[in-house]
Amino acid sequence: MTTMRTGALALALLLAPAFAAASGGGALFDGSRGPLPRFELPAPPLTPEAAPETFGRTVATPDLIAAKARVGIDAELARLGSAPAGTSFTFGVIGDAEPGRFPWERIFEPGKDVFAKEMAALQARDPRFILQLGDFVSEGTVPNYRAHVAWMDADSTVPLLRCIGNHDRSRPNGDADKVLYDAVFGPRDYFFDYGGWRFIALDSSDRVVTPAQIAWLSGALNVPGPKVIYTHVPPAYLRHAKPLPIVASLPASAIEAERSPVQDFFENWFKEGSSDFERLVETSDVKAVFMGHIHAFWAADLHGVRYVISGGGGSPLYPLPPGYDMRRFAHYMTVAATPSGLTETVHPYRGTDFVLPPVRP
Repeated sequence: MTTMRTGALALALLLAPAFAAASGGGALFDGSRGPLPRFELPAPPLTPEAAPETFGRTVATPDLIAAKARVGIDAELARLGSAPAGTSFTFGVIGDAEPGRFPWERIFEPGKDVFAKEMAALQARDPRFILQLGDFVSEGTVPNYRAHVAWMDADSTVPLLRCIGNHDRSRPNGDADKVLYDAVFGPRDYFFDYGGWRFIALDSSDRVVTPAQIAWLSGALNVPGPKVIYTHVPPAYLRHAKPLPIVASLPASAIEAERSPVQDFFENWFKEGSSDFERLVETSDVKAVFMGHIHAFWAADLHGVRYVISGGGGSPLYPLPPGYDMRRFAHYMTVAATPSGLTETVHPYRGTDFVLPPVRP
């Protein structure tokens, strides 16, 4: 098995330039430069007679357009309802779920159907809602979206509020559209208030946060009270943040020092908009920022803000490049929100639950 995994990884490295060329850009994971997202208002309603097409690739089908009334962000918020300020409640956080587009990716842990198993366990804990951090499909195609909607129709019992990941676009890497996401879930940038907290979803799926998004985010943050931001791609300034120590019982494969020979040809951070995002987060009473994209766990406190990368929702746990002080294990989180702050509990798929130091108001 070790030889198979090593060989598959070497094959992936050899094929990386070809994948980059096929994506229509320079570097692998070079992001999209499509039209700006709509952020002031949700995208206009779609109809089967006027299904949109972008870049000549993706068309929203009538059944997916109809699904928005059941599983879209507005429908999930209607299920959630409201709670007065000062209410104590628990919400869930789960990261990347896409199972890997290519067979060689599926040799890595944690294995098949882990997202569904973790979601069942998380929903059994009865959180008020769940934040899903993007990459819920391997690629934004009609069959993949249909399968995800079918899972929601059958097994989603708790309001599921998501942000868009790069895999949820029409193509994970390079130029891509977001037609299916807009049709089924949209909007991509939105906020909601619950129990005196403001929760803000931000689209970083192009590995960019645009000036227009920064302006919108500034307005969304310009209210009193504590806030939480959830987005897919972490900002680049976190590269050098000192992580919190993790004291927990985890599988040996999760706690080995990450010194893989794989070079960092993955663009795992967003650079454009990073400094503006940092300034807003640090000056707007943001208590926590939850992110995915990197299939691992990592947490840090920086200038009074808790940052958590939680990419262990069932996606392959690839070896990490040198210098990534992270732990690779499948997991989800429950977060208790009270007037005293946030308390985050990490629930490994294999291993023992552990609690991070509380986030104080």
